[in-house]
Amino acid sequence: MRILLCLGAGLALAPAMQAQLTDLQPGRNFPTAQISFGGGRSENVDIGDVDNDGDYDVGIANGGDGSAEANVIYMNNGGAQGGTVGTFANQTSTRWAGVPNDTSRDIEFVDFENDGDLDVYISNRGTTVNNGEVSRTYENQGGKQHGAVGFYNENTNRFWGTLISVPANEEFGTQDGKGPWKDFSCDCDFGDVDDDGDVDLFHSSYGPNIAGNRDSRLFLNDGNGLFNEHWPWIEAGADIRLHTLDIDLADFDGDDDLDVFASSRDSQARVYRNNTYTTTGASAMFTDVTQSALLDTGAALSGGSNYEAEFADLDGDGDFDVWAKNYGNGTLDVTLENDGNMVFTKANWIRNDPNVDENEVDFLDFDNDGDLDVFAANFSGTNWIYTSGVAQGLTPAQGYFHRNDVGGGMASWPEAPSGNPNGGTTLDGECADMDNDGDTDLLLANDGGQQNRYWENVLGVPDTFAPTFERFTVQADKVDGSDTVIHAHVRDNTNYYIVQFYETNLIYTVDGGQERCVRMLSQSGQQFRGVIPGGLTGEIAYRIETEDDNGNASVSSTVTYNQVGSGGDLYHSISCGTEGDTGVPVLEGRGAMTPGSANSFVLKNAAPNAFAAMFLSVSSTPVLFKQGTLHTFPINVMLNRGTDAGGLDYLAFPFPGTTSLPSGTPMYVQYAVQDASHPAGATLSNAVLGTVP
Repeated sequence: MRILLCLGAGLALAPAMQAQLTDLQPGRNFPTAQISFGGGRSENVDIGDVDNDGDYDVGIANGGDGSAEANVIYMNNGGAQGGTVGTFANQTSTRWAGVPNDTSRDIEFVDFENDGDLDVYISNRGTTVNNGEVSRTYENQGGKQHGAVGFYNENTNRFWGTLISVPANEEFGTQDGKGPWKDFSCDCDFGDVDDDGDVDLFHSSYGPNIAGNRDSRLFLNDGNGLFNEHWPWIEAGADIRLHTLDIDLADFDGDDDLDVFASSRDSQARVYRNNTYTTTGASAMFTDVTQSALLDTGAALSGGSNYEAEFADLDGDGDFDVWAKNYGNGTLDVTLENDGNMVFTKANWIRNDPNVDENEVDFLDFDNDGDLDVFAANFSGTNWIYTSGVAQGLTPAQGYFHRNDVGGGMASWPEAPSGNPNGGTTLDGECADMDNDGDTDLLLANDGGQQNRYWENVLGVPDTFAPTFERFTVQADKVDGSDTVIHAHVRDNTNYYIVQFYETNLIYTVDGGQERCVRMLSQSGQQFRGVIPGGLTGEIAYRIETEDDNGNASVSSTVTYNQVGSGGDLYHSISCGTEGDTGVPVLEGRGAMTPGSANSFVLKNAAPNAFAAMFLSVSSTPVLFKQGTLHTFPINVMLNRGTDAGGLDYLAFPFPGTTSLPSGTPMYVQYAVQDASHPAGATLSNAVLGTVP
């Protein structure tokens, strides 16, 4: 299923040729460029809901090519702050207390530990004088830390684990072969590259003075936020020393693992295929396929400043294409069309490119027609918006993307702010609904001491397009009791870093029985992963449900398969709970359930700072309770608990011995959380069932 199919019959009736695209929201969507995020040598801006209160907060990476500066965090004044959503306050001094000044290139909000809150990763460039800098990490104090969500402590020393290829003179830790290390980095991305249920780190490097003489490296997460180097990660002789300012992790060949597209400012961009599910028999995790992906098709770099390559389904055919900055002659942008198997050809989809030195590109649907428009950040002048005509039925020959405010063009109406607020040196943009009114706004990070800007979309209407499933796993019958990994590839009229926050659930039954619910992990690249636990016997039926930020929801078709299981069934969800203002509380059980083993329960997405009752039962006779179903009845144990400011609760415990819970004993656990937004005054989490092995 694809975006084009969701746009309705109007596509088929669109005229083959037309003089001009229709302005769906007449007027200027972005009339002003508000000063909202300070100024400095700002290299990068990222968004994330760091305090789990339902709105997006903002991080700014500062320093860049200049001297070291402080990185900053701006909290959205809505939600837990009790103010106006879409306005922002600098709270660095309290939430990031003691953060040192750095020459930072990139900031990423990401959940290292899978504990329900967003941590922070900072990429630093280093200098020839200091032989590089350590990239720093900051741990959100909610979740496992049992502190205040949205407040951070540095955990750089605990983040970096085993080092293999890093030279001794670049190590920065107190123990050889372990701990922090110095490098020259711009962009580092997180994704589940080994498909084991946690996010890993692809660490790119460009070397001192962007000389392209340092290795790019891969670090695998141990599941608890410790990142150990995986080396070698690619076959011998592959080119991994690039002038890389940007990388992207996404499944470009449709085989359910995350590949790498690496721009390279002064040399040919590179494409690395992930071999986790390849059939070529490659021994290394990745293979350099640049020759077949780009060079054999005539899609080699012909420009000189390929700062970024950004992926999206640009033509609506389901696979990921690439918009490559300054990739063509001079400083022309180039669109690279994917054939679905990681073979890219140059596609002439861009009209009225100003042929100036631009730095970065982002995708958004500012006019709510279901396709992806484009924001281009200009390194030395005016930033531009391109309107997409995919939804209106433009052909490739007409060009899909037309720069706005060009007289006589197909999109001649203005959209970006006029005058000096839209000038200067913009190094990065971010597209997100910052004021929770349903349309997409823009955030700009500016260099050279200029002010960073916020473009509020004042004409947009709330997004009405539900996400779709490009594809998902269709499981065949199984004769063993192993876990069944289900992947879902989601498409929507927004960028990938917004899709990663969508609530996506795997719902399954065994022999038509009680529905069980698994919250799926965002693996990056608009791909989600869920696991139907092993040990099940019977006919298993499953479907996938996903919902965007505006409540537009989609449900996949149902797949059934038969399985003969073996062994016990450990923790899994058997219901989906009831919904409050923050959504449905999600309960997860973790651990081996063997005597003395470390086990835990993690409650996420519940009402903040609320009383919570945790119920445990060794049998289940479901009863109606608080307008939902309580599966832990009769109740054997009740614990008085409470959620933190981010709606989290975390309980760790050693599993009891066999005299208390012998083999085969079922254990049902469920929460009820006080929530004034629910008619019954409380919401229920999903129930978790574990069976002692």
